[in-house]
Amino acid sequence: MTTSNAVIKFSLGLEQLSFELDGQHFQIDKGLRFIQSNSMRHEVLDELAIELMIYVIEELLESVPIHYAQPKSAISADALFQEVLTLFFPNQHSIDRIQLESGFNEFITRREYYVCKVAEQGIFSLVYFVFLREMMHHWNVLNIQCESLETVKSN
Repeated sequence: MTTSNAVIKFSLGLEQLSFELDGQHFQIDKGLRFIQSNSMRHEVLDELAIELMIYVIEELLESVPIHYAQPKSAISADALFQEVLTLFFPNQHSIDRIQLESGFNEFITRREYYVCKVAEQGIFSLVYFVFLREMMHHWNVLNIQCESLETVKSN
């Protein structure tokens, strides 16, 4: 007998983060802008900034009562998620842990390339990417799927 994974619906905005699991809604009034401003000094995304970003994200994740034990899937219709997929996983609409970790390692190895590729207006897509990685680690998320905006509008 197999059990299906719980599904976390999430949205990571510039000013707030929201998550829904099993009919429970959790909202954090600190978003990607908060994470970025509390980790990047002088607007530079270097190794120290990434370490600080991971710490800030872990603190936010630990403030939400979603527990690790049960495996989960996640779904989002965020435009930034679509940007992350395009940047790191072209032609895919979902990613699993192995793919994400491989993409993250590539990001760390070629950090300057990705920073230049997104330019200033897109730095939040990199913050978003780091958040996805930490969410997978802390909440036992096995895969994350992009829900198309058309699907969301029709519901």
